[in-house]
Amino acid sequence: MSLPCPVAPRRSLPRRLYILAVVGGMAAFLSAGPLHAARWHVNCETGKDTAGGHEDAPFATIQKAIQTARDGDVIELHPQGAVFRQSATFHNRSNLTIEGNDVTLDGADPLPADGWEEVEPGLVRRKLPRPALDRHLLITSGRMERMGRTQSANSPAFPAVADLKRGQFCFENDGEKSGWLYVRGSTKNLEWATRVNGIATGGTCRNLVVRNLNTRNFLNDGFNIHGGCRELRFESITGYDCFDEGFSAHETSECQIDGGRFYGNENGVADVNSSETIYRNCEFTGNVNFEVLFAGAAHQLIDCRIVNTTAVTALSAGPRAKDASFDLKLIRVAIDAPDRPKPGRARVSGGTLTVEEGTLGNMNFDSTGTRSPDKTADPGRS
Repeated sequence: MSLPCPVAPRRSLPRRLYILAVVGGMAAFLSAGPLHAARWHVNCETGKDTAGGHEDAPFATIQKAIQTARDGDVIELHPQGAVFRQSATFHNRSNLTIEGNDVTLDGADPLPADGWEEVEPGLVRRKLPRPALDRHLLITSGRMERMGRTQSANSPAFPAVADLKRGQFCFENDGEKSGWLYVRGSTKNLEWATRVNGIATGGTCRNLVVRNLNTRNFLNDGFNIHGGCRELRFESITGYDCFDEGFSAHETSECQIDGGRFYGNENGVADVNSSETIYRNCEFTGNVNFEVLFAGAAHQLIDCRIVNTTAVTALSAGPRAKDASFDLKLIRVAIDAPDRPKPGRARVSGGTLTVEEGTLGNMNFDSTGTRSPDKTADPGRS
């Protein structure tokens, strides 16, 4: 005869504790992240910012979508490959993604072909607002012209109006708010840069993703990263024909860029202050001053190529101050100057330098003053 197994009596939680446990569990579940991430749609051709931001009723501007989105949401740009004449800024935002669909953000606006004042045959002028930062870019049939000017201290002045050649321009300020744009040549298919940055950040941001997006013709940077913005990822992006940089990281920002192309800017990329950046599968070429400029805290180029096609410096890197920490890693990086009659220049002027499996083509590489991770001083040139 078997005896029944004793069963311990069940003890239920007091009602108050039970309610607290349930509420606490729900709070923990909800705080883990959004239950249903939303997808917001932006269409520069059919959208309205008064619409709901849905696929069949898209917003008109990226900024409206950023203001509306919540943590975990995705912002999609339409139509694929379109030109958006607008900018977008993330300020104190986190956990958002922009799917660019190969859209191009353009910093310039078309100029009318008529309404110009003729100065002399073949030379016209037009009154315009003074552009931001007193920087000037004129685009003619898709070709950007900066007249050799940059934001550097040694930037040349505009030519005199009488000395302009066909296809050239100059801008003369007329008071604090406006000026005259002089153009020698046709007024058809002209665009004038009016916006400062393509994608910009400020404040404190975390975990932002921007992919499949191009930027061009901005008066400052294509991608301008400021503030304490960390865990930022950029995938398949292009920054080109901007007055300053294609991509630039500042302050304590932390960015990873995978699949980027940066060309036609003053500097392809320039990362400064205490920024930390990692570039993978990127190309830098055809810029005015530096293809790559690193002066932040820590930077990496991995599987990248620097093609030095002009008289600029291919790579300039090092700490801004003698006591500042600086770390640079070059992993499987090719630095070439294929068409230059004389070797190109690459210089790392201090800090810690790691080089693995890199190649140099027609390039002088100066690493005087750097040290390897094991603290060994670098002897100098290669």
